[in-house]
Amino acid sequence: MVSNVGRSLDDFSIPTSQRVAGPELDQQDFLKLMVEQLRGQNPLQPQDNNQFFSQMTQFQTLDAMQSISKAISTLVELSGLANASALIGRSVTAEIPGGEDPETGLLRDPELVEGVVDRVSFEAGQAVMHIGDRPVPFAYAVEVA
Repeated sequence: MVSNVGRSLDDFSIPTSQRVAGPELDQQDFLKLMVEQLRGQNPLQPQDNNQFFSQMTQFQTLDAMQSISKAISTLVELSGLANASALIGRSVTAEIPGGEDPETGLLRDPELVEGVVDRVSFEAGQAVMHIGDRPVPFAYAVEVA
């Protein structure tokens, strides 16, 4: 017996070789789907109120989860910046991962950077310590003296 449980319409309509991963749906897409569903319903047999309220609750939950996610991301960024700021004037050793050697394709040994943190900046969503003229991501610090 063949079971179709757990399969979506896409599993049957789009050949595997032609499937492309797309962006995740956001709240705008969710709202558009709800509006289209309301437009397409039979006026003589409208959608059940419980289903409508359930969808509205899901929409509000999605919105709240996105807000919480943004707030947590901001909190993590600020925490990293505050932690890095505490290192200004202190001697730090950082281990920067080695990149790939273009000739051999092997990973290079990590580079040790030692010195006093002169200042801290926030770049590309992360705290960066400046040791002399060298910017070093806070996450690479391995020792503080």
